[in-house]
Amino acid sequence: MNAPESIARFAPDPHGLDFDALRRAGIATLQALCGDRWTDYNLHDPGVTILEQLCYAITELGYRSDFAPEDYLVGPTGEIDYRRHALHPADEILPSQVLTVDDYRKLFYDSIPELEDVWLSCEPDASAGVGGARGLYRVLVKLSETLTGELSGEAQATMEADVRKRIFEVFNAHRNLGEDLAGVHVVPAQAVYLSGDVQIHSERDPASIFAEIYFRCAQAVLSGFQVERYVKAFAAGVPLDILFSGPRTVHGFIASTGAQAPGSPIAVSKLVGLVQEVEGVAHVQRLALCDADGHPIGTDMAADAVLRLRFPGDAQSAFLRLHFASSAVGTDTAPTAPAAHAIEQRREDKARVVLDDARVALAKARFEFDTLRNTPQSVVGIVPAPQGETRALGDYFSIQHQFPAIYGINHFGVPPSAPLAHKVSAKQLKAYLYLAEQLMANYLENLQSVGRMFSVDDLHQTYFSQLIGDNALPDIESLYVEAPEDVRKALTHIVSRKDRAEDRRSRLLDVLLAMYGETFSQKSLRRFDDYQDKHATHWLVNNKLEFLRHIATLSRDRATAFDVGVPSRRPDGRPNVAGVHAKIAILLGLPAEPSEQPLSGALLQWRLRLRADNVAKADDYERAAARLVVLAGRGAPDAEPSKEDARHEDLLPVGLLVHGVRLENYVLEQHGEEVHVHFRTHDERLGDVRLAKFRRAGAVAHADRYVQTLRSFLCKLNVQSEGFYLVEHVLLRPRYRNSDAAAAAATTERGQVPDAAFFDARVSIVFPAWTSRFSDPDFRNLAQETVCRNLPAHLLPEFHWMDFVTMRDFEHRYDLWRTSLREDIARADSRRLDATGASLTSLLMRQRRERNLTLWV
Repeated sequence: MNAPESIARFAPDPHGLDFDALRRAGIATLQALCGDRWTDYNLHDPGVTILEQLCYAITELGYRSDFAPEDYLVGPTGEIDYRRHALHPADEILPSQVLTVDDYRKLFYDSIPELEDVWLSCEPDASAGVGGARGLYRVLVKLSETLTGELSGEAQATMEADVRKRIFEVFNAHRNLGEDLAGVHVVPAQAVYLSGDVQIHSERDPASIFAEIYFRCAQAVLSGFQVERYVKAFAAGVPLDILFSGPRTVHGFIASTGAQAPGSPIAVSKLVGLVQEVEGVAHVQRLALCDADGHPIGTDMAADAVLRLRFPGDAQSAFLRLHFASSAVGTDTAPTAPAAHAIEQRREDKARVVLDDARVALAKARFEFDTLRNTPQSVVGIVPAPQGETRALGDYFSIQHQFPAIYGINHFGVPPSAPLAHKVSAKQLKAYLYLAEQLMANYLENLQSVGRMFSVDDLHQTYFSQLIGDNALPDIESLYVEAPEDVRKALTHIVSRKDRAEDRRSRLLDVLLAMYGETFSQKSLRRFDDYQDKHATHWLVNNKLEFLRHIATLSRDRATAFDVGVPSRRPDGRPNVAGVHAKIAILLGLPAEPSEQPLSGALLQWRLRLRADNVAKADDYERAAARLVVLAGRGAPDAEPSKEDARHEDLLPVGLLVHGVRLENYVLEQHGEEVHVHFRTHDERLGDVRLAKFRRAGAVAHADRYVQTLRSFLCKLNVQSEGFYLVEHVLLRPRYRNSDAAAAAATTERGQVPDAAFFDARVSIVFPAWTSRFSDPDFRNLAQETVCRNLPAHLLPEFHWMDFVTMRDFEHRYDLWRTSLREDIARADSRRLDATGASLTSLLMRQRRERNLTLWV
């Protein structure tokens, strides 16, 4: 038996809104609990009356729990803030960046209106002296041209240069990891014409028929794409997952229907079918493609040429003939009358008029198509966002209002003339029912807070309570032994004792992540929360919240590389890093948006220089700790240090930076009137070293503040020093066309030439090795596993853990190389890019030999 494809939903509680069923269940329970004492369950019994009121209240709770889901998300303004709830419309969450060759084609066609068609071939870069590399594309383009004439040579050259530049810009902004553009080539076009005989009806203007025939056939020959408005495509039955598959195109839904390579055959039968669909066409007797001289051409074109359908000129006016039932434009019946010359002249005049009128109609059709292709298309109305109804879910109105007045607990109360015993009894019953009512009021407050719990808000509780005041329960405040505000705080405290807020919040966020097929499986990350003052679970919750806030871009850009044509920020303000960079960073507890400051800059801005543990002395620890406390008091580094300060660097032992983030490494010892602060270096040579001593009054408090200040500043230095760089090897390949120069550029500083595999589907992940977390072998394994789980499967990562000095060298070379990449876009000479690429390659290969490289397969 086949397993079901979906999980069956739980049926709603059948008794939630059934008063009679609740009453029967209540009486059955009472009989089981106290049937030996309570035997009268008739309607007049006060206990039954209380039971019925409670059952009625429960039906109200069930009613309020059964509204449409969107009603629970409505905010105070009466609208739903979908981003607050990590909910995104289809046009935001379904599209992805380019993943396939066809995605690239659609993106180019949508972004550059001068293109009629575009093809991509993935092939090795033959110009590279070290051999080819996978991930290189060669783009072939067919430029747009009017159907009635050609551009001048100068205009054509200008358009080609502009199109090449824009293709590089579009590609660089959307390219995938491990991919690059090797070149752009304009494919020459061969002019062809339609020839044949078409029988038409007399009801429609022949010029309109002629123009539509040419326009439809021209679109089939010119381009392999069809553009349609999103709303119209959706109305025609295109499902959402197809409508928004691949990159989100601005100018409408683009369907690829043409050849995947230039020179692919064009089926004449397809053209016949298009002509047959034209209104006014009765029958297609013959249809073919021919050259300017009327000679038929083959449908199989060479790989370096494409067809372009031209509108006929005077010399080609008789190629395509339209026939009526009794007369025709361009008929092939030879005249026999003596006035043959006059008849032929009239026929030519009619054909010329039809062509002139058809040329006007064709220009109109072309204008309408260009307008559609160049007008941004709206997606509003395709899938309307649900609009919930504002409901007072948390409002509680006491069941005591529904009791008969004789009970004295509703808003009428007990008459002033009633005996004291009746008044006391009424208050006792009011207090007795209060316990059940407080639970129900809390339930409604939790129902009101459903939207808060399923959101990306910062929450510190998942159970909620509300105070029942006199407006909900008459005269209840007179029974409180404390002020109402104190009672409210007490209720909050009582609820919080059973509220495992961080664990429940974490599980609620897992539900939101699961909607997008994502999981945050970094439970082992709890072991590496050295920098956090709060509980590790709270830190994980914050990471999940960060994940959800970026879920749309993390999902869409999961395979996207950085844009080589722009500096640190993309045009939309996002950091210019690979799409997977943000996801890996969140999963490792790093900021989703990396700092523009280099990783080594966190220490350099404070003019700190690391000293290795094997040469550090006890005095180095004491001086470094004192200096760090002074720096912490400044708040921020000096923007313009003095010349003396600029030349001065303070030594910072690695052991203090690594182990100083843990409070257990600090020991306060009492020595007479002095309090000494000792530090465990985890160095057998040094053991524990003294960092400071305090003598004055309150020495213990001063020592504690000293430790907290020092640790806080060390945590700050560690956090600012953590991150990683992702280097795509395909971008390091030599590009200069001269073979000798390419070979020289490919040679590293030590005379070694990288093999072709170095540039082939590989990336280098560069981590700092000097921080507390990143020096932990277990965290390194977690980091490397996280990278491998999230990188595209075809890429092989090489991991480099660099010390501070090596990282400074790497960042200098990396910055020069990134600058050269941007400059190379506008240049044909790539020698500087090759030089900086070879320099960076040399460093990465040296790290390989020094056994700091780890490969994961």
